[in-house]
Amino acid sequence: MINHTIAALATLLQSLPVGTNLALLHFMWMRVSGALLPKRGAIIPALKSTGLTDEATRRSWQALYSGVWKIADLLAVWSQRVKSHPEWKEHRYEGYRPVPVDLTAFRRPALKNCPGQHYHPAANRALPAVILGVSGEVGELNGQRLAVIRALERVNPKDTSEACLWKMTLKNVVKGLAEDEIAVLDAGLKIGDLQEAEVGRYVLRLAVNFTARRNYLPKYLFSAPCQIGFGGNEARISKIWRWMGRGFG
Repeated sequence: MINHTIAALATLLQSLPVGTNLALLHFMWMRVSGALLPKRGAIIPALKSTGLTDEATRRSWQALYSGVWKIADLLAVWSQRVKSHPEWKEHRYEGYRPVPVDLTAFRRPALKNCPGQHYHPAANRALPAVILGVSGEVGELNGQRLAVIRALERVNPKDTSEACLWKMTLKNVVKGLAEDEIAVLDAGLKIGDLQEAEVGRYVLRLAVNFTARRNYLPKYLFSAPCQIGFGGNEARISKIWRWMGRGFG
């Protein structure tokens, strides 16, 4: 299992510049090995606990925050590796491939000058958190359903609100949404937000009670009243219709 994990990480990072790839490999191995848990998220002590020297620990830390690499390139390589697996099966529904889109938060209540806040149901209020916009592709590997991350979006330093992050995330989704793909979104957005972002195909979770209309005007608007009988109430319906006409006049 360890050899398989190291091989996957090496494939992910081998295209990076020499030095950065090895330093990031040390960091990624520390991340997936669970070394952060006993160190309570402290990166440098966690790197040190994996057996690295002081010099290798500093190089790994420096590659993380100032190395020559882009998260989008790494996600593309990782997606290609996962899809090339013989057991990979993409999910399709009615010919469409779902692309889930959501915000995820890493809560940091003790972080000073935290760039964002996210609602916590247990606290019933927004708490400091590092928020990311996430979109991906849904598939199945060895019988396990999973989402392969396609893009990550960070908050804007000038506007750290979730509304601004949603706009940037949806803009990114529109760019990469293929004709046979459909965006799937949870609660937190409204139909107007998706229309403003020009998302062509989407499935949105709304409240139990909500108001919607057809994408065309009803034919009976400002036309003759309906002549179908309703138990002898045709005269009453016509009277109401005439009263509405006077109101619009």
